[in-house]
Amino acid sequence: KEKLINNAITALLSQEGDIAASNAELESQFQAVRRLVASKAGFLAFTQLPKFRERLGVKVVKALKRNNDGVTHASIDMLCALMCVSIKM
Repeated sequence: KEKLINNAITALLSQEGDIAASNAELESQFQAVRRLVASKAGFLAFTQLPKFRERLGVKVVKALKRNNDGVTHASIDMLCALMCVSIKM
């Protein structure tokens, strides 16, 4: 299960085509990452996968520059999920 979550997170963050992606697609990507990091394995990936934080940061900055309410909300909601660990370790 942990490997599947790590692979899913890596796939979502490796999509550097943020410029070509539609707002709805980018919003969906942030919502998917939010759901993945809500699990124990997902949060551990945030702390342990190389370049995860850097890629996520770049993705959020690019998303905020779009000035789209849906994308902005999804990106900030995902960041909030990372700050509020509510999983049982």
